[in-house]
Amino acid sequence: MERELTRRGREHRRVETIDKAPGGNGKNGDNGFNGKAVLEAPVLTDEELESLLSQDQPAVTGTMPRRKGEVALRVGARVLFDLGAVAVATTLAYWLRYSHPWVRSLFPPENVPPFGVLLASLLVMSPLLLLSLKSVGMYDVRDFVKVLDRVPRIFGAVNAYVVCLLVVSFLLDTSILDRGFLAFFWSSLIFFVFAGRLFLQLVAKATGLGDVMQRNTLIVGAGNVGREVARKLVRHRCFGLKPVGFLDDDPLYTSFEEGELGGLRVLGKLDDLPLVIREFNVEKVIIAFSNCDAQQLLDLASRCNRMGVECSIIPRLFEVITNEILVSEIGGIPLIKLREKKLGGYKRVLKAVEDYVLAILLLLLIWPLLLVTAIAIKLDSPGPVFFKHRRVGKDGKHFNCLKFRSMVDGAHAMQEELVKTHRGEHGWLCWKVKEDPRVTRVGRWIRKFSIDELPQLFNVLAGQMSLVGPRPHIQEEVDQYKDWHRQRLNVKPGITGLWQVSGRSNLPFDEMIKLDLYYIEKWSLWLDLKIILRTVLAVFTSNGAY
Repeated sequence: MERELTRRGREHRRVETIDKAPGGNGKNGDNGFNGKAVLEAPVLTDEELESLLSQDQPAVTGTMPRRKGEVALRVGARVLFDLGAVAVATTLAYWLRYSHPWVRSLFPPENVPPFGVLLASLLVMSPLLLLSLKSVGMYDVRDFVKVLDRVPRIFGAVNAYVVCLLVVSFLLDTSILDRGFLAFFWSSLIFFVFAGRLFLQLVAKATGLGDVMQRNTLIVGAGNVGREVARKLVRHRCFGLKPVGFLDDDPLYTSFEEGELGGLRVLGKLDDLPLVIREFNVEKVIIAFSNCDAQQLLDLASRCNRMGVECSIIPRLFEVITNEILVSEIGGIPLIKLREKKLGGYKRVLKAVEDYVLAILLLLLIWPLLLVTAIAIKLDSPGPVFFKHRRVGKDGKHFNCLKFRSMVDGAHAMQEELVKTHRGEHGWLCWKVKEDPRVTRVGRWIRKFSIDELPQLFNVLAGQMSLVGPRPHIQEEVDQYKDWHRQRLNVKPGITGLWQVSGRSNLPFDEMIKLDLYYIEKWSLWLDLKIILRTVLAVFTSNGAY
């Protein structure tokens, strides 16, 4: 079977590399794109891919993985750890409420229920906790949930469980659940459920199993987008999707010799879908861009449904589509509204309050570090302590962005000559080089740990910047923006941002812009908190900073 499919793949035209692909006939771009698309492979950010693969697609359904034994083992382990969390949280809460001398002296209990009775009661009610966790996807072994994203899910499930406990206690007219005990139990249960899931993830990673089951994935469309999707899935096993190959009637590539793609190839045409699914035990199909018409894709999705295989579609213009899309229809034709990326109403107020409160707290905590850094800069090289750089902020307004000086005095005048020598990692846009001769000894250290950015907290207090947001660019960079790039100017620039915790200086410019737009579209206080926590980790690992 495999040899037959390989033979069919050889019958298709073969293009070894993207640079050799001919253009101009309407088929040599990304399977339907023009010749320029051949030279510029679309960049799909991790967040975009995760968002697109998680979207519900019309007329397409999925099934649980077929490896029922592995599913039962993974789910069973989570259930056991959650029940253990109930027992441990009960023990800790009981000790804190009824045995800890300080708590007993401040809040003397009216009665002390037997520990065994209390533990048995909570375990009897524990199926409600398991149902709550299941309802928020904590027992889904197919989908990857980031560590911090588990917190709100666990928080909501435990809240529902505690509310049910209160209702049952009221209906039974029992005083076994003391309010003080419930407060300790509630907080302890959230912590131990989260800790149990984190432990299981670490064990799975150590054993090479991964936190989610790896499902064989078939990609329809052997063009630039299909190749980029395959590369992302190989690099990020956390998605739980293992590419096995491609289907395409007219592929741009018939094989992929890049090391990370491991010799993936076109396994056949669209008509070979049932054979390929059975031969390679395919559990998910991803439809990337293809020359196939709409009727063929609908038939393909229907065949996936009948065979119990989950199917996802990557839409065109995926750069501007997120989970929060507005869909309308005209005579049965769906219309997806592409909204301007901006913060409005209560979101803008919440973000402003967040910025001022956190900036003040951070300045109170780190002022000794600011003082020591200022003295070190002054002793290391002549020149001012602070460097003021003209940047473009919200709505295109200019402001002076404050930084600790990390280069020799007059470094900006030297940049033109350096750009002529070597254009940096990503051309003029976001011009940087790893071994910049202008950086001082102290500057090298403060740049490595992003200490040079800390004075921008004063820009936050001045209302010119936010703690989290798109990084501010200089006017020369903004002048080279494409039209869709300019949406990042709809919000205040930030000290840190989503792109900084997703690779920092290692990301291409277009991918940085897409991450900024994704952040604006998906903004929430919780997202800002996650980015701040990930920034701390990125700073200490010096990942991508120079």
